[in-house]
Amino acid sequence: MTKDEAISEVDQCFGSLPRPDIFIRGTCKCSECLEHEQTMQSLTPDELALDKLDNPGWDPMCFASDDAFAYFIPGLVRLTLDHADDYVDQFLFHIDNSDRVSSLSSGQATALIHVLDYLVMKAPECVDDGAWQTDVLFRARKKLEQRAERAN
Repeated sequence: MTKDEAISEVDQCFGSLPRPDIFIRGTCKCSECLEHEQTMQSLTPDELALDKLDNPGWDPMCFASDDAFAYFIPGLVRLTLDHADDYVDQFLFHIDNSDRVSSLSSGQATALIHVLDYLVMKAPECVDDGAWQTDVLFRARKKLEQRAERAN
């Protein structure tokens, strides 16, 4: 699978999802959540930028609802594949979340499996910085596989 094929599959599975009215889950109105909501309201999947999401301590995706997360998956995948050295850790962190995975359809889970496979095969240096990345990648892949099987 090529990078373009992986992106195309993700676009097919996630690209038609409606834009959520609210991005941040829950009812918290603290300044951090309000700032994250404002950041996400100002972006589309095509506009995601590394400087808005690459700080693990201040990443709005950590607070995104499942619908918002799924809406942004095409942009997150592009960001990951275009800037794997800088964003793969954060991407793996997000897709290793069991609650997020359980909200995906079989096709969506399969598309993300193919993205992970692409990273392993075509950009192994980006996921070979240590045992943590490898463990998280394969743990996330297993969760996605189980979801894809259950959803069928």
